[in-house]
Amino acid sequence: MTLQWGYKRAFVRCALLFVAGTALQIVFGDLNNEFLRYPWGLIIALNYLYLLVLIHFQKDRWKWLSQLADHYACTSALASMVVMTIIFGLTRQDPATEGLVGTLGFSRMTSSWAFNLLLLYFTTTTGLAVMEDLQHIRKRRVAAVLSHLAVFVVLVAGIFGSGDKLRVTVTLQKGTPSHWGVSREGEKVDMPFVLTLDEFRMEEYAPKLYVLDAMTERSSREFLSVEEVGVEATIEGWQLRVVENLDMAGHMPESDEYRAMEHMGAAPAVYVHARNVRTGVEREGWVSCGSFVFEPSYLFLDDRLAVAMPRREAKHYLSRMNIVDEDGQTRSVEIEVNHPARIGAWRIYQMGYDTERGRWSDVSVVECVRDGWYSAIHIALWTMLAAGVVMFLTAGGRKVAAKQRKEVKR
Repeated sequence: MTLQWGYKRAFVRCALLFVAGTALQIVFGDLNNEFLRYPWGLIIALNYLYLLVLIHFQKDRWKWLSQLADHYACTSALASMVVMTIIFGLTRQDPATEGLVGTLGFSRMTSSWAFNLLLLYFTTTTGLAVMEDLQHIRKRRVAAVLSHLAVFVVLVAGIFGSGDKLRVTVTLQKGTPSHWGVSREGEKVDMPFVLTLDEFRMEEYAPKLYVLDAMTERSSREFLSVEEVGVEATIEGWQLRVVENLDMAGHMPESDEYRAMEHMGAAPAVYVHARNVRTGVEREGWVSCGSFVFEPSYLFLDDRLAVAMPRREAKHYLSRMNIVDEDGQTRSVEIEVNHPARIGAWRIYQMGYDTERGRWSDVSVVECVRDGWYSAIHIALWTMLAAGVVMFLTAGGRKVAAKQRKEVKR
């Protein structure tokens, strides 16, 4: 099946935008959105909307303008953004510029010229489609028009409000108030509130046992997850069985024997029995990942292989802190990954902790994000949700009405 000429023309337009964006990326580097800071972002957004209105009312006089609003342009723009978003999701985002991915800006997608040009083009086609809907709203479904309008508002706010978004990293020490942080540019930023860390809590995954090759310093792909006493697995020709499992343990300096203890710096320890499947040789002893207090412990199987336990992975962690706002009001909040706290136009996200201390960390790293356009995006998203609910509830009524019309015609 071959594409119609309208689709071919529209996809060629998207390809040309991608090529132009790639050329700009190679010549000028990343797109700097600082020029969109208030009030310039708002001024440019208003001029952009005015330009869309002009295009909408002049498109019947100029064929090339009408091609920006037809369904070919909308479909190709949406398809292009889907492709760019997939690349965005599959590519690790970091400041690296090496290699083809870094040169094209895919590792810094939000600063990529190609991504932003295609996003602006998609926003333009969406805006023109929304104006067409608003002009003929009596012939359109109101819920569908509202959903399209909400998408357009989110896109405009995301593009022209990007320069107003401020990200500040704050490192909090337990019990020490802090009212400043560091921006991504390394500048000190004073915030209109004070944060005080009261408690940091962490839940970890079960310990894992690997067989480590001391010569190559490589660990086995297989591992034994220590969920309970008695679990076993065969790794690198050795059958490992858990005899004893201590979640919090330590040992005296002159002894290798671990015992349970409730003390800061206590580490998980597992007593392992190992047997070589081929030769029948047996080994047993304590294995621990250690902590900032205790050194790691290994069970050596032969001259090369040893049973080792890496640091336990964090399953869930959160920070309980007090926030004092500009009016002196204090409130206690719990912040965890993907569950930020809100204070005015700011969002406070859990970012990290002292990885050396792990569960015993008395440091929490949070990111404070201020987005002046958040209210517009928030309203648009709720409008989109309400429109979707209305369309779902009215879909059944339209099917019944269509069925009745068919029966009348018969």
